[in-house]
Amino acid sequence: MVEVRDAVPADALAVAETHVRSWQVGYAGLISQKYLDRMRPEDRASRYKFERMDPVNGPYTLVAVDEGVVCGHVTLGRSREREHDEFGEIWSLYVDPVHWGSGVGSTLLAAACRQLSQAGYGVAYLWVLSTNTRARRFYARAGWTIEGSERTDFVGGKYICEIKYELRVDSRETTHSAV
Repeated sequence: MVEVRDAVPADALAVAETHVRSWQVGYAGLISQKYLDRMRPEDRASRYKFERMDPVNGPYTLVAVDEGVVCGHVTLGRSREREHDEFGEIWSLYVDPVHWGSGVGSTLLAAACRQLSQAGYGVAYLWVLSTNTRARRFYARAGWTIEGSERTDFVGGKYICEIKYELRVDSRETTHSAV
């Protein structure tokens, strides 16, 4: 049984390992392989500030733990876009590839939606790499819809396109956000 709890400072390396593995497997062929190969959990772990999480404004990270091992995480908070600061945002959601298809991602996403609703947000959004059909299918099954906005980012020496998805997360809708 997977448990979802707040991340703590001792989780930093495990969260980073999950993050890196999910990128290296999930984004293979979608972004620069050289960039993916250079990713190191130790570099990423130092960026996390789990001792200073803010459940309303973010970053706020929840981890999924299976038999004592972190197998996924979701980070959320207030929209990082100034023009949409009344919305909540799923900043990132990553599951270790060995747990893909096991329900860990759905469990984390539902927990994140509940947290955003409790923080007072009625609507949340997230960004997905436009070429990541696996992730896009996952979010569509969970009830997220394409909002229509796109953005370009520069990752690994290459421009990538991301698509914005949104979902009502108020208490009336949150129960429907799990797959």
